[in-house]
Amino acid sequence: MIRVKQQWGIIILALVSIVYLIVYLIVFLINNYEKSEEVIEIHFAERIHSPHITLIDRFNKLHKGKIKVVPINFPNIDFSTNERKELLARFLRGGSDNIDLFAVDVIWVKRFAKWCEPLDEYFTTEEKATFIDPALRSCYSDGNLVAVPLDMVYSIMYYREDLINQLPDSDEVIKKLKNNITWEEFVELGKNIKSDNPFYIFPGADYEGMICSFMDLILSIDRNYFEKYGFDFNRPEAEKSLRLLVDLVNKHELTPSKVADFTEVPSYKHFIEQNGLFLRGWHTYDKDFEESPYDPLKESQLKRVPIPYFKDHNPGAVFGGWDLMVSKFSKNKEAVIKFLKFLVSCESQELFYEYGGYFPIRKELYEDSVYAKKYPELIKGREMFNHGLNRPSHENYTRYSEIMSHYFHQAINNKIEVKEALKLATTAIKNNQIVIK
Repeated sequence: MIRVKQQWGIIILALVSIVYLIVYLIVFLINNYEKSEEVIEIHFAERIHSPHITLIDRFNKLHKGKIKVVPINFPNIDFSTNERKELLARFLRGGSDNIDLFAVDVIWVKRFAKWCEPLDEYFTTEEKATFIDPALRSCYSDGNLVAVPLDMVYSIMYYREDLINQLPDSDEVIKKLKNNITWEEFVELGKNIKSDNPFYIFPGADYEGMICSFMDLILSIDRNYFEKYGFDFNRPEAEKSLRLLVDLVNKHELTPSKVADFTEVPSYKHFIEQNGLFLRGWHTYDKDFEESPYDPLKESQLKRVPIPYFKDHNPGAVFGGWDLMVSKFSKNKEAVIKFLKFLVSCESQELFYEYGGYFPIRKELYEDSVYAKKYPELIKGREMFNHGLNRPSHENYTRYSEIMSHYFHQAINNKIEVKEALKLATTAIKNNQIVIK
């Protein structure tokens, strides 16, 4: 009897040991499987600020242990749009897989298309239809979807409300500003204001930002200028546009000559520090500098009004914004597309608008009654799309822009005449020349 009990004890002990061993092996295999499953890292190049950080953190938590987004930051303070463009091109030209997803200015899409993954197979017709037309329009090259819109901005003029309120007829001035003041009235206003403050600041350096100011002007005269005349600037519309920028500096002296050295960030800094009255910028400026303000008290006095327009022509504002492109050298395209779709979801787009000020690219946010009630200002934004101005879509636009900015900058610097600058730019573009800067 005792022997039987001993045998059963041995059997039970053996069974317990076997069960323990099996459990141990299962746990061991699970742990080792999880360790062997590598986390996919996505490198995302963009000007990273608060909305991006929030969304990247959310995505990483949702896909913890599987996908991790690693941001590559191009802050405004350190990189102009031109510098950012050249750095991205350098990475991709060499076939580097160090960048998986990156944001491009809407006018860069065709230049970067040769380095990017075609996206038609990843987005159904129904998915494409959820994007607003002005944003989606910039995402094609040779009829193929090569980018997806991320956000939209448009040009605007800011004024310092506290300083304008010191004028004797401030109410009338502000009323005119809000109801689309003409350039002719604006120049006259500047001449009548007796002040040592800079009157009007715009980015006038040799780069795309200065060309945006030129586009504000020429496209408000004729929004179809480039469809009609291409890059021929030997025309009165082009002369009138460039001459205004040149005359603001050199004839009317309403703009300091040092704007010829300013990209967007220095122009904003000078405007704030020197108590400027008016500034050409984008409607997101008040959000762009929240993390590194120059003077919060002064910045709290900034108010937006439409860009002036020429008499007998139409008001307008140049569109800007950023599109997303997937590197064809990426080894993690499936994960990249997952993150891309996350960024353009309604929830993400609402956050971009609320915290970044960027206009959403999803139709639902303009059409859904819930969003309309929550963000009534989006209705006004939707109206802006009707008279927004698109810079020309051309494969060589970035190179043509470099030519234009080179010669137009010389005119603003008073080194060559307006007509000569326009003629030289036209000839260089026609002959496919490269300007040495």
